[in-house]
Amino acid sequence: MTEPVKIPPVDLESYVPAAITVVRRSRGWPGLFLQERRGKSGAVHYPAGLRQHLLYLWLRPLDGELETERGSHSMHYAAGEARFTPAGQPVAFRWHGDVHVLMLGFEGWFFERVAAELGCPVALSTEVNTATLPADHPASTLVRQLALELEAGPGSSLVADGLARAIAVLLLRRFQNLPPVKSEPAAPPAAVLRAVTLMRRRLAEPLSLEQLAAAAGLSPFHFARQFKTATGHPPHEYLIRLRVDRAQELLRQHGRSWNMAAVAQEVGFSDQSHLARHFKRVLGITPGEFIG
Repeated sequence: MTEPVKIPPVDLESYVPAAITVVRRSRGWPGLFLQERRGKSGAVHYPAGLRQHLLYLWLRPLDGELETERGSHSMHYAAGEARFTPAGQPVAFRWHGDVHVLMLGFEGWFFERVAAELGCPVALSTEVNTATLPADHPASTLVRQLALELEAGPGSSLVADGLARAIAVLLLRRFQNLPPVKSEPAAPPAAVLRAVTLMRRRLAEPLSLEQLAAAAGLSPFHFARQFKTATGHPPHEYLIRLRVDRAQELLRQHGRSWNMAAVAQEVGFSDQSHLARHFKRVLGITPGEFIG
């Protein structure tokens, strides 16, 4: 007996319903896309849900029926209001009349990385689909600001990354129970700051524990212990993460115009595979996936 074919989630960055036309779209924004779409009355059905987390911002009023696992709902959206649809949840939507919408899509890894920095996994309920964000909600405002980057030219991917991260935080605050804010730790000791300064200044060079401890003015043993207490990471791991951060900056700036071997050399990794291994370990994606 053959197994039923498993329907994959729909990739809304590339899928466009028959009644809809994409007016504008983003290009080269790692982990994100933004599209402006217009169209007539129509319907969509995604039995396996969407591949991306989607935030819709309606640029004109719209009426329709939304169907989720919890049932059918009549919906009315005023101009400027927004709706969020989490990835992987079955959903269907029928709308009536002309539609004009901005659609911001988050790849799963982008949204999960933001959630991890907030100290939680992504756990969004089906009820999120029927919630509405008002036009004056900060997330709605930032989506409109993000749309200006579609024609902004150089640096748009950097601005998009920052705005989208802020939007993701606001969505998680609105639709998830986030862990309570912990009290801020004391400022890192001056000895640790001296070592971090040395790391940043000589990022591409090999640095031993003894060299870092000497910069801090401590014995290697006491330095390693104090550094881990202040930063949460051993010195060598912290240095690797600084290198991965710098690699992200270079990949955003130069994309595929630089080969990976050049990026690896610039940030202090021995070769391309060394860069790829640590990039994947720290960020959860490969350098190639990061630049798209």
